[in-house]
Amino acid sequence: MPRREENVTTTIADRVCEKLKAAPAAVAQEVLDFLEFIEARRRPETLRPPKSFDVFFGALKGSKVIAGDPVEIQRKLRDEWR
Repeated sequence: MPRREENVTTTIADRVCEKLKAAPAAVAQEVLDFLEFIEARRRPETLRPPKSFDVFFGALKGSKVIAGDPVEIQRKLRDEWR
């Protein structure tokens, strides 16, 4: 015998499907967008994109690639494209 929770979920899903079938395409798209928003919000923090670029500040500190005079580094990078 199915659990009560499964019955409730199936009933809700059935009701949502019925309403979506009767709704205009624009409304169905809005519902889909909202469901995807909720899904993204519930993802673990590690799977979410960073909220700002602050997490990248200092990431290249001590890197050999950018060690030295900033102007000389820019010249080398620019000259690679000539």
